[in-house]
Amino acid sequence: MISLQFINEVVQIYLPSSNIRRSVEWYVDVFGYRVIWEQEDSANLKLSQGPLLFLRKSVGSQSIFFIADNEKTPVISFKTSNFEAFYNSLRMKGLSVTEINEYGTGENGPYRDFSTKDPDGNLIEVNEFPDIKLPHF
Repeated sequence: MISLQFINEVVQIYLPSSNIRRSVEWYVDVFGYRVIWEQEDSANLKLSQGPLLFLRKSVGSQSIFFIADNEKTPVISFKTSNFEAFYNSLRMKGLSVTEINEYGTGENGPYRDFSTKDPDGNLIEVNEFPDIKLPHF
């Protein structure tokens, strides 16, 4: 049986923002995004790799996360190759960050992560995942 593949990649992630200008400044300053375009009710941002980040003006504050095992869980995760330096830079900027979580060795090796929030309370994970080995893909 021949299987057709219709979807190639994730190209854009949408996040709510109660104040587009404030959110754009935050993502540029904190994560190093570049602005593709910005309007009063939306903006599109880009990192050197990965999907675009589309900020859309929301009615009031609507933060994105879900609850699993009685904990708030982020729906977006960023990888950094300068984990500790980035963690420390967020703390120096006065941003709220969780404690660093460390995970076992597994097939792909150990990794660490922590979470922070953008100005609208969208929960964001930052990790140092190793390059994932998926031999079947």
